[in-house]
Amino acid sequence: MQRVLFDLWVGSGVKMVNRQEEPEQGRLFPCGIDVRELKEMQAALHHVEDRAHLTVRGYASDVRIFERWCTDAGRNALPCTPDTVCLYVLWLLNKQTRKVTTAARHVSAIVDWHRRSGVEPPTTADAWKAISSTRKKRDERSVGKAAMTPEILRRASKACDSGTLLGLRDRAMLVIGFACALRRSEIAGLQLADVSFQAKGCAVMLRRSKTDQQGEGRYIGAWHGKRALTDPVQTLTEWIAARGSWRGPLFCRIQNKDTLVKRSITGEYVNDVVKRVLKTAGIDAEPYGAHSLRIGAVTAAAEIGGTDTELMGLSGHRSTAVMRGYVRPGRVFSGRNPLAGVL
Repeated sequence: MQRVLFDLWVGSGVKMVNRQEEPEQGRLFPCGIDVRELKEMQAALHHVEDRAHLTVRGYASDVRIFERWCTDAGRNALPCTPDTVCLYVLWLLNKQTRKVTTAARHVSAIVDWHRRSGVEPPTTADAWKAISSTRKKRDERSVGKAAMTPEILRRASKACDSGTLLGLRDRAMLVIGFACALRRSEIAGLQLADVSFQAKGCAVMLRRSKTDQQGEGRYIGAWHGKRALTDPVQTLTEWIAARGSWRGPLFCRIQNKDTLVKRSITGEYVNDVVKRVLKTAGIDAEPYGAHSLRIGAVTAAAEIGGTDTELMGLSGHRSTAVMRGYVRPGRVFSGRNPLAGVL
């Protein structure tokens, strides 16, 4: 029974019924939404569901570990007792030396699993006390990804082979991701229709983002650059000319360097591209990832004196405190030296 509930929870036991599609008509509804507009809305919804799927997949992995532990410990996994959760957390922290954040996620996964299975979740007060106590003893500061500097971006862009579709796409993807301080899911979700060129640069429309789950959307301006390798307008123009004007994902898949596949990419795919290009440029890719583009943009803007308002306009952050956490270490030496002339 537990396995059946678990399979239902992760969706592995559910299959969609294929319905025969009706012939497309010019207008589907009285409100005036046509087939093309409906497909765009479905595409936007798909990206939201894809991010939610990543969370479910992560929880499913945590639950599988919890189930195995319960089997070995001779304890019931579903439903489980508060004591079982607490002992499991202590095992994760002390025996497996897992991070505090990892143990916290496992607790959330266990609670969520119970709720989705229609079972009353256990109280987790003791488990959270164990996590809190361990957090005080340890120094687990989140380092995160390294910021991609403009110099590294130039080296990465130069490493992209402009004689291939792959190189043109990778260069435009990195430059636009940096210029607009985009998250990897936002890069993956861009459609050709989301980009428009203007006198001062190109306007990028974000239909939905992590901080905009309702889909209000916002525009980001990518200004003309001074260098051909990192000019958002030039790199994107070159890619679109090679890509073609067909409707669909702005950054689609490429096979064998020059075979264009009209399919969407994922956030993990963007991350792989960043690491691959950096390796090609002879740069250690370990500290970097797709998020390095976003962090690097905010840091670079801070280093040249960008105000909090300007930085938040670029990144889309609604919290000044969160935005400032992205600056690494752009403002360490901003302002007057308080020890000028002393040392």
